[in-house]
Amino acid sequence: MVSITHSGENLFRLNQILNAAQKHFGRYGLEKSTMREIASDLSISKGALYYYFSDKEQLYKAVVEKEQEEFIQLVTEKLTVMSDPKEMLLEYIEIRMKHFRTMLNLSRFRMQDYSNLKPLIGDTWVQFHDKEVEIIEHIFNIGIKENQFFIEHPHEIAQLFLDLLKGLRKNELQNKELFYLDQKEYDILINKTYAFVNIFIKGFKYKEN
Repeated sequence: MVSITHSGENLFRLNQILNAAQKHFGRYGLEKSTMREIASDLSISKGALYYYFSDKEQLYKAVVEKEQEEFIQLVTEKLTVMSDPKEMLLEYIEIRMKHFRTMLNLSRFRMQDYSNLKPLIGDTWVQFHDKEVEIIEHIFNIGIKENQFFIEHPHEIAQLFLDLLKGLRKNELQNKELFYLDQKEYDILINKTYAFVNIFIKGFKYKEN
């Protein structure tokens, strides 16, 4: 996740940079954004921006990590005060879909450049994936404890559940030039996602003989 090595005034400036870059990438995408433009948004020199980040790709990575940390924190806070596993799973999905829309806007780059980003933020994606599996498994375990879910291998099923969610997203993005969904496409994805989750939940309620 985001590696913060600054403190005091430098940390304040770093957060300003990340917030400004988040807005800029969300509006123009990675490809059309420049360090000069982001520095201009902050009314600082390009050299001052390079003090914190060596290039726009490293800045983009930090913004992605910021988004991921905010998601994990929000989900954790929401689920902590909940007890019903079905409602917890649906709450997780709702937050995830909103986060995904934000990340789509932030990640508005060409699909052909997707492979170029993997060496840069591949580890970040893996860590985020593992944290999501942990959250889902936690919900499943609560359902098992409350005799609402009948799952023999919660960790493996949590991984499967997340993989299927990602499959729905990948299906909507296939054959697109840009890593981006318009409102109509996003609404279709939401409907498919909730249909899938409800089917999955119903399957948990039946114990094999």
